[in-house]
Amino acid sequence: MRFLEQKSLSNKTIFTVLVFALITCYSKYSFSQSLDFYKGSDCTITTSSDVLSGCTSNNYIFVQYQNFPGTGLNLSAGWTLKVQANGDFSNGINTIPAQYVSIGFSSVDGGPSGVSGTGNKVLSKTTAQPLIITSTALQSPPHYYFVHKLNMIVSGGNHLLAGSGTYSTSLTLTLVDANGIIVSTNSNVPVSFVVNFNNTCSGATLNSYFGNQPVFTDYAALMAGRTVTDALSIQYAPNQAACSGWTLKVRANTNFINGSNSVPAQYFSMRFNRVAAGSPSAAQIGVTNNIVPLSFTDATLIDQSNAGFTPYAGTEHKFDMIISGGNHLLVPNGTYTANLTFTLYNQANEVVSTKTQDASFQINSSTNSYTVVLQNSAHVVDMVFNTLASYQTGVSVDKPRGLKVTGYNGYQILIKTSGANLQNEEDVTIPVSVVNVQTTKHTNTSGNITTFTRALSVADQIIINNPVKNSSMHVVEYNLRYYTTPGDARLSGKGGTFNTTVLFVAIPL
Repeated sequence: MRFLEQKSLSNKTIFTVLVFALITCYSKYSFSQSLDFYKGSDCTITTSSDVLSGCTSNNYIFVQYQNFPGTGLNLSAGWTLKVQANGDFSNGINTIPAQYVSIGFSSVDGGPSGVSGTGNKVLSKTTAQPLIITSTALQSPPHYYFVHKLNMIVSGGNHLLAGSGTYSTSLTLTLVDANGIIVSTNSNVPVSFVVNFNNTCSGATLNSYFGNQPVFTDYAALMAGRTVTDALSIQYAPNQAACSGWTLKVRANTNFINGSNSVPAQYFSMRFNRVAAGSPSAAQIGVTNNIVPLSFTDATLIDQSNAGFTPYAGTEHKFDMIISGGNHLLVPNGTYTANLTFTLYNQANEVVSTKTQDASFQINSSTNSYTVVLQNSAHVVDMVFNTLASYQTGVSVDKPRGLKVTGYNGYQILIKTSGANLQNEEDVTIPVSVVNVQTTKHTNTSGNITTFTRALSVADQIIINNPVKNSSMHVVEYNLRYYTTPGDARLSGKGGTFNTTVLFVAIPL
């Protein structure tokens, strides 16, 4: 306060006083402490395992404490560094909430001793979380510059399936003294992490090839069937996709066909064998080795894989083909081919990629070196029971010269039925053994041909034996007689038309 002027007026002296009120914003520390930073590499979510486990960037944020030139600093023990998220993590289209990310103290580089972390703090958009607290004072000198290192932890879970991209936000770091007074702050600390995982499987493609074509060379093999190891190979090119929950299915588009002959696709199955190349492993996928029959609709080979692909790394799976043995394989020699479609679906059951592939097998059986012909209406045998006498005395049906066999090497003719019973339209059954079949030689031959009488059975039975010793035995016709025994109780009380199929099969001696 100063006296600036003095005046005399009416014998009075008046002092004019100018008072300058000097208002100073005062802080004990004058914000002489700066908070700078630099950061390391972003962590990356690449695989389905990463989605489950999350990722951690160790020593991700380097917080730099530095005094402004010419100033000093004296922070008593108990000062704290706090962190707060300025928003959720976003890739511009999709968002992952900040609550799934934590920041934690890692280590110090210089500065005062007595620094301890408070654990990994889940980011909050409303509250500043304490990261470190100190038990020693911060003074300059000697502490003019030092660094604290912070880790960033991204929690695993379905929230990481928001879509691929770099997810970013910014943090506010605040230096607070022991009394809770803010000393310094930096409100623009950018942080981010990368999600390369793509659960739509977009960009993934399938390829395939067939190998190890099976060949059936004799009757025993045709009846036994065969398992062809590693018959089909499926190759996945995931490109950038790292999706989990994917499914592989197969569908038969045709039966196995050779000209006018065919074998139904229902007698063929597939089974996962192994991962021949790439990842994930069979255990990681959770795939089973169950046998999957082919059909004209999609059948599931791998259901909802527990693990995803590795981007840009090819994967190959081997599948076995199982061919059921039986009468359906008693077809002419040749190569039988079916067209299959493999389809890759993503977790949402959307088609990602398809691949068509031919699969085949070959019959080159010695059985087919003989010609067996049913002739003179022997391909149909009607046995009619319409009177009491037909049950009492039995019924007999003759087919003279009904069977003709051509062969240039010794053979046997086997007889069997397609099933164990004759069956009517109401599913009433009669055992096939009620019918007997007698063969006799019709052609005159100079060799010893043996013929037999057999009760029908689903099992193979020899009904003709021809050693083919000379040319008169090359082409032979046989008489066939079908009959029932008198008074067979198994026929009593049955009505309707009962059917079965009788097969004659030539095999080499």
